[in-house]
Amino acid sequence: METPFKFKAVLLTCGLSLLPYLSSANQTWQPHHFASDSVDEQSVLVWTKTVDGSDFKAFKGEVLINATRDNIVSVIRDTKNVPKWYYKSAYVKKLEDIADNQSLTYSVTDLPWPVSDRDSVILATVTNEQNGDITIIMTAKPNAYPIQENKVRVTKLDGFWKLQKQANNQVKVTLQLTTEPGGKIPSWLANTMVIDMPLNSLGNLKKRAETLAQ
Repeated sequence: METPFKFKAVLLTCGLSLLPYLSSANQTWQPHHFASDSVDEQSVLVWTKTVDGSDFKAFKGEVLINATRDNIVSVIRDTKNVPKWYYKSAYVKKLEDIADNQSLTYSVTDLPWPVSDRDSVILATVTNEQNGDITIIMTAKPNAYPIQENKVRVTKLDGFWKLQKQANNQVKVTLQLTTEPGGKIPSWLANTMVIDMPLNSLGNLKKRAETLAQ
């Protein structure tokens, strides 16, 4: 039986740079269908939607993972190894444990030349719901860490992870993110990243968590 997990200093970095800033709940989520050679990526569902007043779309991704909640959270909390599975994540570090259920992290997202890399400062707040779900809310705190040379700071970011227990020792993991990356981003890159980010990140998370759980 899976034991309750006490969250302390939960790190949620996620590169998080090329995602959209949610400003309207009235837009409709549009599913994306794509072919992939990866079994893990084939299991990922991805939706995007337009955002009023923004050139960048929001995304939502979902995957079923054959592992316990503790196994999955341990992967997400493993700061130094986040770049091994989160798409385009170049660097991550924990800045501060604010409380047992809150932490502040800094992350860098690697973008192709000539676009400048983006960096994010993110406050993650963990909530254990009465129904057993775990929600981790992510909010940008751009002024909580000094501006870094040759990086463009993400000033707006909202999102969450949600872990929901399922039958047969499975966990449904949902990642939803919205942001304004700042600066100039080519439309082709923004449109690609908003799909590739959840597709690859959740596919890699599934593979890593299931491998470590064996």
